[in-house]
Order: sequence, then C-alpha cells, then structure tokens
Amino acid sequence: MSLHSRRDLHKPSHSLRLQRRMNPEAGVTIPQLLVTAVVIVILSTITISNSLATWRSSQAGELAQRLAGWLEEVSRAPEVIGKSCRVTISTGTLGINAVLARAEVVNGNGTERCSSDPTLRLTTSYGSNSVAVGATSTSIVFTPRQAITSTSDIQVRLAIANQAPVRCVRLSAVLGLIRVGRNDGTSSVGTDCPATSFDSI
Repeated sequence: MSLHSRRDLHKPSHSLRLQRRMNPEAGVTIPQLLVTAVVIVILSTITISNSLATWRSSQAGELAQRLAGWLEEVSRAPEVIGKSCRVTISTGTLGINAVLARAEVVNGNGTERCSSDPTLRLTTSYGSNSVAVGATSTSIVFTPRQAITSTSDIQVRLAIANQAPVRCVRLSAVLGLIRVGRNDGTSSVGTDCPATSFDSI
C-alpha cells in the first residue's frame, strides 16, 4: 500500500464530510446550550419556591399545634391549683429563642405553676427565620371553672418569615375551647383565619 493511499485512510470520505456539513444536528450549538440552561434555572426556581412554601406551611402548622398543646396544659392548671392562670402572648416579629407566650398564676404565692414550662419559646427548628405573631388579645385568663374570662373569641395568628400561609389558634369565648385553623391566602397576621378552617384541621 502506498504512502498516499495510507494517508487517505485517515481522511473522512468526501460523502461523510458533505453529510456533516448538511446535518446541523450533528452537534449542540451554544444557543441551544444557553436555552437549556435557562429552562433548567427556571424549573429549579419553581421547585425551590414550592419546596419553601411547603416547608413554611409545615413549620407554621407545627408551631400552631405546639402552642395549642401548651395552652391546653395551662387551661387545666387552674382547677388543680384553685387559682386563675394568665397567659401573655408576645406579638410582632420574633426571632429564635424568643418567648412566644408566658403563663403565670394570678395572685400566686410563688409556688404554684400553670405549666411544667411557664414560658413557650421559639426553637431553632424554624431555622434562621423569624416568626410573625398577631393576636386579637395578648392576655388570656383561664379560670378554675375551665373557662376563659373573654366574652369574645381570641385568635393567635402565626406566620413563618412573614410569609403565607398563616396558622391560627382560636380560643372560643367563655368556654375557651382550643382549635387550630388556617388561612393559606395571606401572609398577614392581622387577618383572621376563617371560621370554617377550624373545622377542617
């Protein structure tokens, strides 16, 4: 085999070179890569946004259930100790380890307690996010008759990082029945959770 023919073996044939020039899909172009990258970024942003919304909903719901459970414990104490218990709710934007609610015996002698833990604090389970708190009343008094002194319903509203959804803890007027509700359409802790939402939780 001649040197000339050996060189020809390493060269693509004329028809193969022509086919490569005629077929632009043989490789990926820079504009195609850019479009693919933009689509990936958009889809990632949507996924992250949905994941954060789900996380906030879960965390706000968990916090509302925790507050409701703590209030239930406080509501039973007056019957045992024979004195009323006052709960004070902290409102505004609260950070990690802030006191969300505090319980104290009304006219106590310093030995009675309304709860095994008289202060309910925000924990690090909410990450570095603050918690927005709003309430129709910042003071709730439970009496030894297992009732509250308020003649109107009280709602405590919670939102993680001042964003939707809002979760509410409602104490019914006089009876003080505790229920958890929701308002997925707002981030404002100044807005009540609708009455029907307390039946769906």
